[in-house]
Amino acid sequence: MRPILLVFSLALATVTPAATESERRAQLDWMLKNLPDVPTWREWQHKTGALPPDFDALPSANFLPDPFRFADGRTVAMPRDWPARRDEIKALYQKHILGTLPPKPKLDRVVPGGEPAKFPGYTTRTVTLHYGPEQKITSQVTLTLPDGPGPHPVLIGGGGAWTASLLRRGYAACEFPSSVDQETNLQQLHPGFDFATMAQRAWTVQLVVDYLHTVPEIDRARIALTGYSRGGKMALTAAAFDDRIAAVVAGSTGVGGVTAWRLAGERGMGEGVESTTRMFPLWFAPQLRFFAGHEDRLPVDANLLMALVAPRALLTNHGLNDEVANVWANEQASASALRVYRALGKPDALGLMRNPGFHGTNDIEGCIDWLDIQFGRSPRAWKTDLLYPWDFDAWKKVAPASPPVSKHRAGGTPALLSPADTRAAIEWLLGSAPTKYTPPAGGRGFGGGPGRGGPAPTPTKPVANPGQLAPDVPAWVIARNSQEFGWRDPERSAADSRRIRFGSGLTGDLYFPAGAPADKKLPAVVWLHGYSHPLGYMWVYRRDLHPVLALVQAGYAVLAFDQCGFGSRQAEIGPFYDRFPRWSQLGKMIDDTRAAIDALEREANVDAARISLFGYTLGANVALHAAALDSRVKSVVSVSGFTPWRTDTAAKPTGGLARFSVERPVVPRLGLFIGQESRVPYDYDDLLAAIAPRPVFVVQPTMDRDATPADVRAAVERARQASANVTLDEPHDYQRFPAATQARAIEWLKAQP
Repeated sequence: MRPILLVFSLALATVTPAATESERRAQLDWMLKNLPDVPTWREWQHKTGALPPDFDALPSANFLPDPFRFADGRTVAMPRDWPARRDEIKALYQKHILGTLPPKPKLDRVVPGGEPAKFPGYTTRTVTLHYGPEQKITSQVTLTLPDGPGPHPVLIGGGGAWTASLLRRGYAACEFPSSVDQETNLQQLHPGFDFATMAQRAWTVQLVVDYLHTVPEIDRARIALTGYSRGGKMALTAAAFDDRIAAVVAGSTGVGGVTAWRLAGERGMGEGVESTTRMFPLWFAPQLRFFAGHEDRLPVDANLLMALVAPRALLTNHGLNDEVANVWANEQASASALRVYRALGKPDALGLMRNPGFHGTNDIEGCIDWLDIQFGRSPRAWKTDLLYPWDFDAWKKVAPASPPVSKHRAGGTPALLSPADTRAAIEWLLGSAPTKYTPPAGGRGFGGGPGRGGPAPTPTKPVANPGQLAPDVPAWVIARNSQEFGWRDPERSAADSRRIRFGSGLTGDLYFPAGAPADKKLPAVVWLHGYSHPLGYMWVYRRDLHPVLALVQAGYAVLAFDQCGFGSRQAEIGPFYDRFPRWSQLGKMIDDTRAAIDALEREANVDAARISLFGYTLGANVALHAAALDSRVKSVVSVSGFTPWRTDTAAKPTGGLARFSVERPVVPRLGLFIGQESRVPYDYDDLLAAIAPRPVFVVQPTMDRDATPADVRAAVERARQASANVTLDEPHDYQRFPAATQARAIEWLKAQP
C-alpha cells in the first residue's frame, strides 16, 4: 500500500464529573422520543433498565481508536504488549458490540448424514455436529472435496457460486448454516452470556473448524473463511476470535466489519449505528444502540477488529459504488490495521480489493488468487491500489506555502476582517486554481431545445437498472423507489429531471416539479452533499425524504451533482495533488459550485436572481465559502457545516484541523496551522460577515461530535455584530438531517424575499 498519514485523535481525558443517573436517563428519554422506534430494543431496555454510558467518561477518538494505546491511555509496546492489547480489544468488543461469548464447547459427536455423494472430480459429505450443554446444539456441515490425495486447503463459506472455482483450483468447499437473521436458543443454553446472532454464528465457526481438524483430507494450516455483506461481518468476527483460521476474505461488510462505525453513519450518508440496530436488531448487542451519534466514544472499531486477525491473512473487498460500503473509510481502517501487521512482521498478509459496481459485486477468482498467494500456492505478489492515497507530509515537501501575515490583532478577540480581506484569505487557503476556460453561451429550458456542447442530456427517468460495470448511481436509486434511499413515490413521481453538462466536463441532474410550465421561472437550489463516498449526492438508510425531492416538492428547481472525490468522481482525488499540488479539493468543489450557478443562470426556466445553496456537512462548508466568493448566491442553508477553526485544536474531541488536512486532503494548507490554530487567516465569523447582507440559515445540532456548538454560537453572534443576516437553529440532536430539521430549513428558505 502507498503510505497514508493518519492522525489518531484520542483525546486524553481531562477530569470531568461523572454523568448523573438523571443525565443518563435524560439521554435515554431523548433516544426514545427522537430516534425511530425499535420495539425489541425498547423491550430490552425496559426489562433490563439499562442506561446509556457516561459518554464524557469515555475517551473520544473522532477518527479511529489507536491500536497501539491501551484503553487507560498507556502506550502499547510492540510486539511485547500486543497479546494484552488484543485481549483488551476482544473484551471491549464483547462488552459494547457483540455481547459476551461463552467458552468454546467440546465437539461431542459428528453424525454422518448418509454415504458421501461421489461426482466426477469431487465428493460431497454432509454431517451434523453435536455439542454444547447436553449436546443440545447441532450444526449441519457440508464438505465438498476435490479428487486427489490432499491434504487440501479449505474455504468455509465457500459454497454456492464459489464451489466450482474452488474445486477447479484444488480447494475444498465447506458450508454451514451461517445466517445471522434467525433467532437461536444459544443464549438460553448459555445463561449469563448475551451474545447476539452475529457473535453466535461467529462462535459456531469454531466448532466447524474443530470438525475440519478431524478430516484427514483437509490441510489444517490452510483453513480459510469467507462471507459477504452480513456474512462478511460474521466471517471477520469469527477470524478475530479463532486463531486457527489462517485467512479470511471479508466481502463488502459495511459497518460492523471493515467499515468503521465512526467513519460512516449519518455523517457519511450511509448505514451506521442507528440504522443497523434499528433494521437488524438481532445482529449486535442491544447496548450498541446507545452509541448512535456518539460513535467517537466507542472504545473499539473496525480497524481494531481487523487488527485482531493479524498476522494472519486478511483480504477485504467491496464495490466502488457499494451503498453499504465506504471506500475511504475502508481504506483508513485498513491503513490503521496495517500498522499492526507491520509491527508483527507480516505487512503483505493484509490486502484490499475493490470492484466496480453496487452491493453484491464480487470477484471470486480474484479472492482465490489472494488465497493462493497467502497459502504459498502462487509466487505472485498482491498489489493494493488505494483510491485515496493521501500523505500530508509528502504534500508539504512538494507544495510549501508561507501563511500570509494575519490582519487580526495579536491576542484577545480579533476584529472581524473586511469582506475583501476575507475573500483574499480564502483564496490563499484554497490555493492556486488553474486557468479556467469559459465555453460559448447557450441554453435550454425544461422542455428541451438545443444542447450546449457535449453529448445530449440523458434522462434519468424512466430508467432501467444501469448495471454493475458502469453504474449510474442516481438512476439506480430512482429506479429502486425505496424508502431506504429517501427516494420514493408519490414524491418521486411528482419530480421530473434531465441530465445536463456544465463546467469542465461536469455532469449533473436538474430536478423540477413534474409538469412545470415551460415559461415559469422557478427559484433554484444547488444541493451540495456531504461525505457520501459511494453514492455521491444520494444517501442510504435515511428513510426521511431526500432533500432534492423535498425541495422539488416545495417548488424549487434543484441541480445536484457529485462533488470531487465522491460518487462517480471518486477516482479524481487520488491523483489530484499530483496534478494540482498548490490547489485544494475544497477549491475544486467551490469552483464546481460556481460552475453550477453558471449553468442555472442559463436555464430558461430558472429565476437567476433566486439561486441558493443548500449543503450538508462538507457540502455546507462548500456552500458558505462559495457564497462568500460569489455574490450571485441569494441565500445559504448550512447543516452541520462548520466549527470555528481557531478554537478547533487537537485537544478538542472533534479532532482539530487534522480532519481537513491530514486525515482528508480537503484543504491541506489548514494543516500548517496545527498547534497554532489562532493564526488561521480567517474564521467562520469572517465568512458569515462576508456573505452579508444575504441571509444564511445555520443548523448546528447540540450533540454534533464534529463541532463545538458554543463556539459556533459565538461565531454567529460575532458575525451578527457586523450586520450578518444569520439565523441559528440548534436542534437537540446529533449530526443528522431528520425530516423535522429539513422542514424548518426549507420553510426558512421559502420565507426569504
